[in-house]
Amino acid sequence: MKYEKIDRKAEGSAGKQFAHFVKVGYNRARQVTGEKLGTAQRTDYDREFQDLCNRVDKHSFWASMLTSKVELVLQPNPAYRFEDFVTEKIGNEREIRHTYTEQLGICMLNAGSDMSASDYGQCLLIMGDYENRIGESEHRMIKSAFHKFVKPFMDAASKEGAINTERRTLTALRLDLDAAKNRVRAAKTAEEMKDLEQFVDEAQKKFDEQYELTREILEDRDQKNADMVVHLEDLSAVQVEYFKEAYDLAVEMQQKVMNRPTKGKEVRQRKVSSSDEE
Repeated sequence: MKYEKIDRKAEGSAGKQFAHFVKVGYNRARQVTGEKLGTAQRTDYDREFQDLCNRVDKHSFWASMLTSKVELVLQPNPAYRFEDFVTEKIGNEREIRHTYTEQLGICMLNAGSDMSASDYGQCLLIMGDYENRIGESEHRMIKSAFHKFVKPFMDAASKEGAINTERRTLTALRLDLDAAKNRVRAAKTAEEMKDLEQFVDEAQKKFDEQYELTREILEDRDQKNADMVVHLEDLSAVQVEYFKEAYDLAVEMQQKVMNRPTKGKEVRQRKVSSSDEE
């Protein structure tokens, strides 16, 4: 029977790493508790950094709200929205569907074809054609609004995970720094204080490096957020183009409906038939 050789050094290294992880986690939890109870001092970020964080957080919150509301306007059906969300996540193109206006136009065309011999049927054919064209215009608007507004905001949101990771790392290093400082304050001898100050210097160095890195990332995100205004301009232009085209088509549809060749013919025929019978 063979026995595998146990690597005691590897076991010892893993054990030390685990013990260090537990110790760090305990110190952080103790520091958080002390801050909440008011018994531990903490390092505060400077005002400019806090304002930067607040701006980024506000933009992230409202960008998410705006995107969801625009998507609600573009696609009222929640089942279709969920299907599109999943499709986007797996990297596929969204399914092309008829808009509700297009569906109305198709229904009118089918009904008009079935009753084409009557004035009612002819009116349906005219309206169905224009409703379908308005629906096609709406479809183009939906596609443009998605690519010019929704998708850029979704792409920006997908990058927030990396930013939040750096911010969490900064918070963890800040807790390590404050925990080390509080241990120095609690030291009972000068020698103990001197030993603990080395940990403070190391924690301060790591914190300062992460602080500058996080600041740079947030400043870059803040500038890009400000540049997102161009997508609001695009959205307004897309809507103006759609509503203008839809209005022009609706006016033309009304004119065609009111001036259709078959208008009033059936009524006159009925009156003539009634007079002949009398």
